[in-house]
Amino acid sequence: KLNFSERKNNRELYDLYIDLLKLRREDSRLRQQSAGGIDGAVLGPASFVLRYFSANNDDRLLLVNFGESHVLHPASEPLLAPPEGCRWETLWTSESPRYGATGSGAVTTPQRWALPTESAVVLKPVP
Repeated sequence: KLNFSERKNNRELYDLYIDLLKLRREDSRLRQQSAGGIDGAVLGPASFVLRYFSANNDDRLLLVNFGESHVLHPASEPLLAPPEGCRWETLWTSESPRYGATGSGAVTTPQRWALPTESAVVLKPVP
């Protein structure tokens, strides 16, 4: 039986799970996982990227880092390139203060990507 008082004691973790479930339910790219619609690559000893493709350049990028902070310079992995005419913007990050984190998040430029320690971030393209 669930002890709902645990939600108060572990509010940050509870909010994290609620937000992840909401993201999966409401974001069409993460919800629709068609065959061939996902590709991935290892970025470092403890980090990887998954790209969820769409036909209309509305891809999503999931970056996960299980280790220490990690900088990709140059950011040469082809999956990190945004759709033409776009840049990446954070849609969700585990570094949110809502989850007890620092709020630092991933820093992305076309040449350099910085992934915080033990973090995950979902990016979406914007013009």
